[in-house]
Amino acid sequence: MTFKKLHTPSRLAWTFWPEKEFTDVYENIYVRAFTEDWFKIVLAVAQQLEGHSLLLDIGCGEGHTTKQILDRIHTPHTCDLLEPHKDALMSAQSFLQKENNVGDTHAVTFKDFEPRKTYDAVFTSHTNYYWSEDEKGYTVLLEKFLGLVHKGGKALMLTLLAESDQYKVLLKDLYKQFVRAEYFEDFCRARGYIVEVKNFSMRLYVGDLFTTRGLFDVKNFYRFLHNVQDEPSDELVRNFLEKIREIEKNGYLDFKGRLIIATNS
Repeated sequence: MTFKKLHTPSRLAWTFWPEKEFTDVYENIYVRAFTEDWFKIVLAVAQQLEGHSLLLDIGCGEGHTTKQILDRIHTPHTCDLLEPHKDALMSAQSFLQKENNVGDTHAVTFKDFEPRKTYDAVFTSHTNYYWSEDEKGYTVLLEKFLGLVHKGGKALMLTLLAESDQYKVLLKDLYKQFVRAEYFEDFCRARGYIVEVKNFSMRLYVGDLFTTRGLFDVKNFYRFLHNVQDEPSDELVRNFLEKIREIEKNGYLDFKGRLIIATNS
């Protein structure tokens, strides 16, 4: 899987998004992901959306995950799409509408999104890290996220637990505490929402990194996890490799995720 480098005006970009616009890193991460783990998550999201007719995906990207989910919903539905990267959104719309019912599309950040309706269900998969750089701004957007669903509707967020190996292997404190799954769960409960959680393993294979003479793959993995465009130094990436060695189990890291389902009762 190869992703073309795209250019987006900064006003339309997620936080960190411009730093993720590089080739050979995403294909590295998708090759590493344990497919069975991922499709257990996909099926769980689809099951939660079953029976809901009007949906919104916040941060659909090029639509691949969206399609995996929508294809597993058996009741009639329409899905609106939000994605700040215009080229990615166009790709998603073209890709999805061949077999799925795509509704309105919005080429804006979640912060700038001005909703004109409420939904039966809204969902987002690993995009909340990029919504805001500070906690105050983030909580405003969480309120907005929950407010998108009408009475009896669901807001679904798939994000990483605090104990995820992703956080453990980082060499710098990149992600704030408030973007972790537990924060959103507590946020919803404090506001009276009915909250259900489902925990998942998301194993990524890293055993190959210990058998190669070169550092190419390790550097790509470093760049993906640390959200950096520039290639890290050999010394830095060797330190990163040692950190992985301390944490990995049987050649895998576990990016433990949680699906949080908040129902507006």
